[in-house]
Amino acid sequence: MKKAQFWYADFLVAVMILMIIGVLFVYSIKDLTSRNEILKDLILEASDISSVLMSEGYLVIGDPYETYNWDVLEGTVGFMTNNKFDIEKFDMFNLLGSEKQRYMLGTFNNVWIYMADSSGDVKFYIPNDGYASINDIDSNNLVHIKRFVFYDNTPDNDETKGEIYILGVVVFK
Repeated sequence: MKKAQFWYADFLVAVMILMIIGVLFVYSIKDLTSRNEILKDLILEASDISSVLMSEGYLVIGDPYETYNWDVLEGTVGFMTNNKFDIEKFDMFNLLGSEKQRYMLGTFNNVWIYMADSSGDVKFYIPNDGYASINDIDSNNLVHIKRFVFYDNTPDNDETKGEIYILGVVVFK
């Protein structure tokens, strides 16, 4: 009789251990899939934002050939003019606050946009929430997309001069 009672206690302990392992497994799989969904959404959003920024953009109100003033929160943001990066458009967008910038980009997530030269040194950026470098961003859910743009910073806009720069878009939660 005593041997059977001992076996029954061992069986209950084993069942409890298996149940604990099963619950931990289910929670870890659930967490993994939810994180993948978040990253998938961030990738799509970062891709859309970088594509919009690579366009010329437009204004709904006013003459489209005037200086871009996105402060009216209408139109589409774009940093390119004649297939070259336009620093004036970048500066105009930089003057908007971070909430207006997010609104114009169509996102609720945090966005950090920067320009770097071919060696990777950040030359100018939009200082949302005080970030000056990608290393300053402390987030587990972060997507970083880089696009190559032609930047002509010569005063005479000679067609033969200019450099290839990196337009970086970082979207994070």
